[in-house]
Amino acid sequence: MVKKLTSVKTARPNCRMYTSIMLSMVGAMMFGLDQGNFGNVITFQDFREHWCVGAGYGTEADCFGEAAEDNVKWQTGFILWGGTLITLGAAAGALLVAPTLCNKAGRRPCIAIGGGTCFAGCLIASYLSFQQVWIFYIGRVITGAGVGIACMALPMYNAEMSTPTIRGATGSMFQLNVAIGSLTATLITLFVKDWAFGMFLPGIAGAILMVMMPFLPESPRYIMTKKNSYDKGKAELEKIRKGNVKVEANEMWEEVQNEKDIVELSFLELFQEKKPELKLRKRVFIACMLVCCQQLTGVNAFLSYAGTIFSKAGMSNPIMVNTVFNGWMIIFCAIGLSVIDSRVGGRRCQLLVATSIMGPPLVVGATALAAGWSSYITVACVMIYGGGFQFAWGMVPWVYPAEIFSMAEKESALALCVFVNYMFNAFIVYFTPIWMGWSTPGTFYIFAGLNIFCGLFVFFFVKETKGIPLEMVPALFTRGGHAPCDASTDEDMDEQDSDDSDAGDRG
Repeated sequence: MVKKLTSVKTARPNCRMYTSIMLSMVGAMMFGLDQGNFGNVITFQDFREHWCVGAGYGTEADCFGEAAEDNVKWQTGFILWGGTLITLGAAAGALLVAPTLCNKAGRRPCIAIGGGTCFAGCLIASYLSFQQVWIFYIGRVITGAGVGIACMALPMYNAEMSTPTIRGATGSMFQLNVAIGSLTATLITLFVKDWAFGMFLPGIAGAILMVMMPFLPESPRYIMTKKNSYDKGKAELEKIRKGNVKVEANEMWEEVQNEKDIVELSFLELFQEKKPELKLRKRVFIACMLVCCQQLTGVNAFLSYAGTIFSKAGMSNPIMVNTVFNGWMIIFCAIGLSVIDSRVGGRRCQLLVATSIMGPPLVVGATALAAGWSSYITVACVMIYGGGFQFAWGMVPWVYPAEIFSMAEKESALALCVFVNYMFNAFIVYFTPIWMGWSTPGTFYIFAGLNIFCGLFVFFFVKETKGIPLEMVPALFTRGGHAPCDASTDEDMDEQDSDDSDAGDRG
């Protein structure tokens, strides 16, 4: 039985591929910078003088210190909306703007426009807000829209640029950049106490992205699909691969030809099973539930309100502890990235391991808070939880949805996933202070229970996609679907490299 040689064995990345993906992932840093800056900036004296006292949310007596935590008008009328509007803006940008840009203009312009939009939003919310609350809110929405536009296209760009055997690792750089952005923001705001500059930080990353993206290669799959040109797509592929690219180019072209009569699916058509054997609705459900579960783990509650949590745990310098917390999570993000495409790693198994790591510490940490145990126990539990999250849940939900849809399905499906992700993010950010006002230990217990639910979902629904060419991934979800076999060994590849160009002629 002769088995077809695939890009799993023939596709070899070059330095330009790595550079292109690394530079584009600065877009993920925009969201990380906002996660890290907002929670610290709202504690700055000049921020509270400018917005709490200056905008009429309180007086000197109830805008500073512990009194500010009990100032309902300030907390729910300004802070809560300031933190939530960016996620609502991101959801709107991903759903309403990004699919059209990605489809009509390309992956690169979509990411660049997202960066420019974020830059404009940060500028409005900081230096151009003129102490007007409504301008500040508009700036936060525009900032979020830029983040959502870029973050919808980034996983797609990575999945279509990377080789199958390292697609998970390169895609995991999204979460690594989020973590780096968050740490960078906490470090800067730890020493620079200027609220306007702190709020502007994500805009710096957006400006860098806007300038760099036009100089990077476009997705070869996009070129073949939208330009209907094998030669142009192959030429783009040669920019990001070593050696002969004909086998991989032929795989892409074959898939493009199979879908050439299929119009890009609308959001409504994602739920219409026109070809039941493709299990599209099932894949949409899995992708959307996976990003929901990412938020239900509770990580953004801990990132957005880390200072409050560590303060209630008894830490005298919660911002410093939060900085250490962000640095700790980068370590585990790097560990997860290094094993996701290895023999011991993978999407499914890492999610299950991470859930096992995250749930028990939340229970212990909640009990420590309730029983008045040492504050170091609670802090240690939160650290373990954060490390477990970054090992898998931080990265896999950004990688996985970009892998399981065909080119005709991808723009709408990923836009829907990013929309759902940020809507649930907004839900968590909005309700966490309400739950913590009721009971901080109770909030820990809620998220511990939700982590059990997330683990069960992964166990029953998520299939492994590690190392499988994108064109073959959707077949995994059909009845009896399994990973394609490749008869060639690594040694065979070295011996047959000269024959690769003839293995998949496009007929």
